[in-house]
Amino acid sequence: MQFGSSPRVCRFGFVFLFTVFGTITSSAQLDQFGQGLGGQVGQQPSCDPNDPTCQSSDQGNFQTRNPSSNQQQQTLTPQIIVPGQDTTQTNTQNNLQNQQQSQNQLTRLPLDSPTEFQLLVANSIGKMLPIYGVNLFRNLPSTFAPVNLVPVTPDYVVGPGDELIIQMWGQVTLNGRFLVDRSGSIFVPQVGSIHVAGVKSDQMHDFLKSQVSRVFRNFDLSVNLGQLRSIQVFVVGQARRPGSYTISSLSTLTNALFATGGPSPQGSLRHIQLKREGKVVVDFDLYDLLLRGDKSKDEKLLPGDVIYIPPAGPQIAVSGSVNKPAIYELKSQGDTTMDDALELAAGLSNVASRQRVRLERVDDHRGRSMTEVALDARGRATVMQDGDLLEIDAVVSQYKDAVTLRGNVANPGRYTWKPGMRVRDLLPDKDALITRDYWLKRSQLGQPTLTYIPTCLPLTPYGIPNLRYGIPIGEEGTNPNWRYSSTRNPNLIGLAFGNEEGSSYRTPDQDANADVDASTDGGLDCMKIPASQTSLSGSNDRYAPSAAANAANGTNASGSNNQNANPGSNSNTSGSTLPQNGFPNTQQPPANRISAASASLGSTVENSSAGQFRPKNNVKLGEPDIDWSYAVVERQSKETLTTSLLPFNLGKVVLEGDNTQDLELLPGDVVTIFSKADISVPQEQQTRFVRLEGEFASSGVYSVQPGETLRHLVERAGGFTSEAYLYGSEFTRESTRRVQQARLNQYVDEIALQVSTNATNNAGRAISASDTAAATAAQSQNQAIIASLRQVRSTGRIVLDLKPASHDLSQIPDLPLEDGDRFIVPRVPSTVSVDGAVYNQNSFVFDQERRLGGYIRLAGGTNRDADKSRAYVIRASGSVISKQYSSSLRGNNFDSLHLYPGDTVVVPLNLTKGNTIRLIVDIAQIVGQFGIAIAAATVVF
Repeated sequence: MQFGSSPRVCRFGFVFLFTVFGTITSSAQLDQFGQGLGGQVGQQPSCDPNDPTCQSSDQGNFQTRNPSSNQQQQTLTPQIIVPGQDTTQTNTQNNLQNQQQSQNQLTRLPLDSPTEFQLLVANSIGKMLPIYGVNLFRNLPSTFAPVNLVPVTPDYVVGPGDELIIQMWGQVTLNGRFLVDRSGSIFVPQVGSIHVAGVKSDQMHDFLKSQVSRVFRNFDLSVNLGQLRSIQVFVVGQARRPGSYTISSLSTLTNALFATGGPSPQGSLRHIQLKREGKVVVDFDLYDLLLRGDKSKDEKLLPGDVIYIPPAGPQIAVSGSVNKPAIYELKSQGDTTMDDALELAAGLSNVASRQRVRLERVDDHRGRSMTEVALDARGRATVMQDGDLLEIDAVVSQYKDAVTLRGNVANPGRYTWKPGMRVRDLLPDKDALITRDYWLKRSQLGQPTLTYIPTCLPLTPYGIPNLRYGIPIGEEGTNPNWRYSSTRNPNLIGLAFGNEEGSSYRTPDQDANADVDASTDGGLDCMKIPASQTSLSGSNDRYAPSAAANAANGTNASGSNNQNANPGSNSNTSGSTLPQNGFPNTQQPPANRISAASASLGSTVENSSAGQFRPKNNVKLGEPDIDWSYAVVERQSKETLTTSLLPFNLGKVVLEGDNTQDLELLPGDVVTIFSKADISVPQEQQTRFVRLEGEFASSGVYSVQPGETLRHLVERAGGFTSEAYLYGSEFTRESTRRVQQARLNQYVDEIALQVSTNATNNAGRAISASDTAAATAAQSQNQAIIASLRQVRSTGRIVLDLKPASHDLSQIPDLPLEDGDRFIVPRVPSTVSVDGAVYNQNSFVFDQERRLGGYIRLAGGTNRDADKSRAYVIRASGSVISKQYSSSLRGNNFDSLHLYPGDTVVVPLNLTKGNTIRLIVDIAQIVGQFGIAIAAATVVF
């Protein structure tokens, strides 16, 4: 029976193909279908509540969805809380303050739209000027309105709605509250009705006593006002929030203005009218209050008063170098002079030019003109007109008869020019070229340092929790003098920045992991050390960073996984490095691998011969040296205003007194003194310090002489000791390290770009959920690898290509030296290391007869995850020999390679193991699906 002729198989093929293609297209179709219904079903169209168009088109739905918006809009309607009636006598002052603060937040008004005059001024001067006094009413503080507990003024007139608190003692006893009725009377028991309306508050005591005296004798009384009546006033005209307001009877005109929002930008601040019974009671000028604090015309309000704010009068703008640039309203047209306008703007600033001002004017509403007015008596008497713009310039920042000295000098600044002045007058001697930073750093070198730490550490140095160096942690503030004395200062010698060295005080996260009681009175803290922090792990070393510091830097406390550590720096167990000044620097990420030369010097705690000390001292340049060969005078020509440079030899001027180089200075000249850090000078002219460490007759830091090479410097240092191992020496250079780091960063960026591209392609090719999950997991793993690669730091090592038998000074290359070079010569090591995918990663005693394969057998051989075809050897000299490219002629295979002391054998892991089986499974699945597709096609066609 043929495969394609079976009806059952055909039906099965159709169902399978339909399922496969339906699964592929279903997710995309459902997404498109959901996007098509997204605006109609299951979603509501987004709407910005600040957009007026949006609010008008979907206002009903928006209010339903966001009821708080309606509440906020309602607070903008004209209303005021009557202080005399909104609370009871049992409310405290704190509740009143909270209510006032909430009222201030709710009544904060938005910025007003600029007026046409503001826009015209902005187009002329390039910035928007405010209208003077208008922004004062944007915040409506309730403190301007009378509150319930303020004393009543003596001239307050009692009227209907007020409450009197009367207390009598003696022949008659009475304690009660009495409300003045509409007729203006109160009813006192056993006394009768007393008409009190129209009586002032300071006369009420005598008035009531006289009325009660008609009935009783031998008594006394006291009377106070309780809750006060409310009055209704009207605010109309160009008000920000016009309407009818019910306010306290103690309110005045200014209270009502601040409570109701004041005048709008189009309203007048100079003519605010209070009308009572059709007559103008007062014409209030708000400028009197704002400029001079005059409230003499602040009339008290009565029921039915009308506050009318007319349109703004003539306006002028004052800008530039004045104390209060703004747009001001004139009291009347034609009586305000320029002097009055400057007084409105709080006068000229202390840097204003007092020669001329620019006056821009609108002529008869037809055009704009520009004139200059002198600031003399005649100019100040110029009458200002509506629409004028007065602009005052500041003085030009030009120094008359002055020269400027800047750069690498002790006292940079401006100096008075004198006729015949020369460069030597600014720099009389060599001391004038030593900067203040140089002396500051020199003085810091002599400061006392903490050099002793006891074996049993106290909880705190002074028995006070959290106290170190006399300053509590977190209380040093931002003052640099206090921060220098706190534990957060990284320049303090003796304790590493950011950890608890020198103190057994534990942070809260450390207390959670501690298994001992940390409470102590500040005495010796000889507590039990957990087994995980013994000397085998190196974690208990008091000079090593704490676990918190290691976690912050992403390093391992034991340092066993650190590779390629920077041999050009002193590194500790966590891979943190010491900069050239010898201070700990935990911010530098760990380098790749510690070289044999660095390890032999004991620069880490584990490899140190003493096992407990770290290097703290170094010799380096505190400040860059002076460039004696070049300095320059910058001069601007008075005729053509072009700038030219006049170079001169600083050394000949200061050191030799050469008059030909001592240039004559002119007013405005700028003399610049450079250092060797400002402009790169030839290597022969640079100050170069080189470190010789290890097996030298006189190890130390040496200053390189002109023309001196590495061989000459070692010879000057006395040569090598008898145990020097030249083949394992290490030479590092800072400039090489920067180039290596740049190349490494470029390489990591290329890998990151390739990973991102592959992730995008894999996401597009994924046809199932498992494929998507696999692609996501691979992307996360790749990103983690890239992140770890970015933490790798180059070493700057230069391989000298020395022979294993090198031991003589003549075999050192004549390498020119640079500043910061470091040459380490270790003693002859006695071990060979085997790392990687072996059963026992360890170091073994060097045997002259044992080959590479023998050392691998000592390590137990390679394990099942080893990639033996890519094993390699890191020579003590820094060179690498790989099995992949080693020669196998004449029986010289990789396992028979001869090793030398200090060499390291590395067997990498096989990261691609298992990919072949996965490939076979994928091919089988593809073939099977292809066969089913052929069967289906045979049936159909």
